[in-house]
Amino acid sequence: MKLTDFIVEDAIITELIATEKESVIREMVCSLRDAKKINNKDVENVVKSLMKREELGSTGIGKGVAVPHTKHDSTGKIIGTIARSKNGVDFNALDGEPVYLFFLLLSPNDSAGSHLAALERISTVIRDSDFRRFMREANGREGMIEILREVDGIQV
Repeated sequence: MKLTDFIVEDAIITELIATEKESVIREMVCSLRDAKKINNKDVENVVKSLMKREELGSTGIGKGVAVPHTKHDSTGKIIGTIARSKNGVDFNALDGEPVYLFFLLLSPNDSAGSHLAALERISTVIRDSDFRRFMREANGREGMIEILREVDGIQV
């Protein structure tokens, strides 16, 4: 599975306004709504579902990255977005450090296998310190998309 299979390019946020966990999640969910990938009526429910997942354990996995994710019937296919924060956000990350890159994943309820495959793909690329640095330093949305395509082996 490629990142570009599920990352909604129009929903990528190059500079988060939000400065705390729930507002980051809300801003990212709203970006998916604004890209017409989820309905406005589902925004609150999706945010609640993501926050419920956060209560099980922070998706702030460390090294400046968080991967909030959930399954929800508001989408018929796996979708996701990326956001970055210049100053970092306290996301209760496992290493106690601020989070600068957020990968939000939303999957249909009946997609256990592909949900895990998408999480695995995200997990693989974010282990690479160069990828994390390039994404943080990328020039706008187009620069971030270029990096995603490159890491997926797509000619740019």
